[in-house]
Amino acid sequence: MKGNYSPERGQVLVIIVFAMFGLIGIAGLAIDGSRAFTDRRQAQNAADTAALAAALANVRNNVDWATMGMDRAASNGYDNDGTTNTVTIHNPPINGLYSGDTEYVQIIITSNIETLLGRIVGIEQMSNTVQAVARVIPSVNTEIGFGNAMVGLAPSDCKAIKFQGSANATITGGGLFVNSDCADAAFFNNSAGGTLTAPSLTAVGGITYKEGALNVPSIETGAEAIAYPPNDIVLPNIACSGAATVAGDTMSPGNYSGTFPPAGVTTLESGAYCVDGDFKMNASDVLVGHDVVISMETGGITWNGGAEIKLDAPETGPYTGLLISFPITNSSGISINGNSDSAFAGTILAPASDIDIAGTGGAGGFNSQVIGYTVELSGTSDISINYNDAQNWDATTPPSIELIH
Repeated sequence: MKGNYSPERGQVLVIIVFAMFGLIGIAGLAIDGSRAFTDRRQAQNAADTAALAAALANVRNNVDWATMGMDRAASNGYDNDGTTNTVTIHNPPINGLYSGDTEYVQIIITSNIETLLGRIVGIEQMSNTVQAVARVIPSVNTEIGFGNAMVGLAPSDCKAIKFQGSANATITGGGLFVNSDCADAAFFNNSAGGTLTAPSLTAVGGITYKEGALNVPSIETGAEAIAYPPNDIVLPNIACSGAATVAGDTMSPGNYSGTFPPAGVTTLESGAYCVDGDFKMNASDVLVGHDVVISMETGGITWNGGAEIKLDAPETGPYTGLLISFPITNSSGISINGNSDSAFAGTILAPASDIDIAGTGGAGGFNSQVIGYTVELSGTSDISINYNDAQNWDATTPPSIELIH
């Protein structure tokens, strides 16, 4: 009698063993692969934040910028222990598109993950290498309003810059820039006979003018707008020390409340003046000030045509080239009517104010850049404005960083 033994039973056992190895391998791939994927995402996040931290410290001129980047990576679990992970930081980057460029900071993280089930099939460790690159953009000093002599910052007002009256206006060294997107009359001309002469007239919106009223070789619409309120530059924050004092006809710099200048003052000593009150000059008044900057904290400016005013901005220091400054919180108006004995040098910056220039008289006029919310050229006295960047204020663009993978 024959037994029931079958040789196929051993073959089934072998198949089951191999199937188990296959299942374990698949499970190991799923589990260890998921751990590796999670680690890669965490390492990338750590690299991103470390690159930004190092770049921010770098742009602030912190000599420990590399340490700050390494510390940020460590706080996210990658401490450069040489076993489970390595972290390196480079400025400039050592490879890639930005290799050798000192504006960029590079973080490279390599992370090693011990497998759980992968070692059964001979895979004991998995590795991830990630990197992040951040750009360091340092602050720079730059002309405001694309180097134009006259700038109206109003973002949507019609007639943001207006030319009217019977006098001629001559602008040299820079043109006019109208930031308004008003479709038909961002710049508006209604002159009764005067001619506006300038190298250029540029507007975001439209330009309306009478034939023959403009002697401007370059007229352009559809320009790129300047953000308002200005956020791409650091507006001046003028600090005055102590109280301004008066000795005879001379005033020293400092803080002052009331109508400026006080009665009888004809001379301003060099320095910064912070004024809470109106700046008024009447007919026959005289005021001379060299190397002065006047910050109108509150109040406006009214200069009548009979006054003799000679003011020029500092030639050195933090307020170089800045003559008159209105903070963005002061929207009081400015009305200037100069005469042949008046002369001004330096930027007039009043980003929230309406500025009316009714004449500057003579050949001296303004050696200035005039920046207001709106600007009007009017009156019956000729207007002369000459812009030279070397005599005017250059704004500082704030430092910035950006992440680039």
